[in-house]
Amino acid sequence: MEMYKLLALADDTDKSFDGLFSGTGHIVGIVLIITGLLLIYIAVKVAKGYSFIPTLGSETVVKEDNYVDGTAKAVEKIVTAMPDLNGGADREFVEWKIVYTVNGEEYLQVIPDDGYHEGDSIKIKYDPAKPATYYIAEEEDGASESEDTSDEGSKSKMTGFILGILGVLVILGGVALYLNS
Repeated sequence: MEMYKLLALADDTDKSFDGLFSGTGHIVGIVLIITGLLLIYIAVKVAKGYSFIPTLGSETVVKEDNYVDGTAKAVEKIVTAMPDLNGGADREFVEWKIVYTVNGEEYLQVIPDDGYHEGDSIKIKYDPAKPATYYIAEEEDGASESEDTSDEGSKSKMTGFILGILGVLVILGGVALYLNS
């Protein structure tokens, strides 16, 4: 007779989640529903472009550039032989001495090689208050920056969409657990 009772209990299919969390399914269901709602909230923020990663003060602050355009001339190639510790041929490290003139005073700087030749003109920018402070001027290309921001926007929207779907699935799982407990 006991065997029939065990079979009758084993055949009870009304509660499909009985073994899962045994009796605490409603609590787990509520936690999953809240988690799903948080995921949907995060999805909306991400889709709008919000970043949850703190930058910790490493933001790029664009300051007004008071540096003045100038032109330097490559005057001397400096080649330094560096020994190869693996027994191969010596490696060469190439630098250039550049010269530029500000208010009748000549300034000499050393820069890494970027395919320069002797006598090449190199665009620089220098600080008029301290002409020894300079940097190599780069060519401006505004088109690539706009492409990057649009690409980041589409990635952000897609990530937000995926997080939203995941949030809905978590909520559905939580509702199923809550209702079947």
